[in-house]
Amino acid sequence: MSNTTPERGAAHSPGKALYLSVGLAVLWVVLAFANPDTTFHLGAPLVAAAVALSHRTTGSGPLSPPAAAGAAVSGLTNALIATGILALNDKLEGGTLLPFGDATVETLLFAVGGAVVGFGVGVWGRR
Repeated sequence: MSNTTPERGAAHSPGKALYLSVGLAVLWVVLAFANPDTTFHLGAPLVAAAVALSHRTTGSGPLSPPAAAGAAVSGLTNALIATGILALNDKLEGGTLLPFGDATVETLLFAVGGAVVGFGVGVWGRR
């Protein structure tokens, strides 16, 4: 019987948790290139939260705060890379839900929000 913690399991297969985030980022970029006038409001927060969410869906329980922070930063990095690709190619031209800024500002703020939610989901629950 093994006493594997979520952190140890993640350390043995670090790429598995990133697959969902990278896959969502690629899907978001492809959709945005195909429809530059449409804002995919949930793209950035889903990409940013996906690493922590994929850790939690394994059923291994909550992550420690440092592991959840690492998962949130990994997802946020993926979201920022995708945002940069879209912004540099002028593919963030749609409307915004915020009363200030453009779609790029909204995407950056939503990505940070997604990372915060991902961190919260990562640490939520009993250890």
